[in-house]
Amino acid sequence: MTSSEAVRLWRRAIQDSFDCTCVYCGEHYELSELTIDHVHPRSRGGESISSNCVPACLKCNQSKGSEDWRDWMLRRFGLNPEREQRILDYIHG
Repeated sequence: MTSSEAVRLWRRAIQDSFDCTCVYCGEHYELSELTIDHVHPRSRGGESISSNCVPACLKCNQSKGSEDWRDWMLRRFGLNPEREQRILDYIHG
């Protein structure tokens, strides 16, 4: 297996673990429409490991940028304890 194949399979596993749903907005997307977002941004020391990477639609990923995910979600979507808990369960695994 090549390195690019391994990365593709890793990304697919992350997307599949959320049933091809954007972890932030909760909308379902085709696999090709999802990006991988670093919950704790790399620019703030976040690592490229499964427990820090979640599927996000392009709109949410670009909007969040390097912001704190909780602050951004609250401003963008209001209080959503279920979605927040799902992210916490995933990253603390």
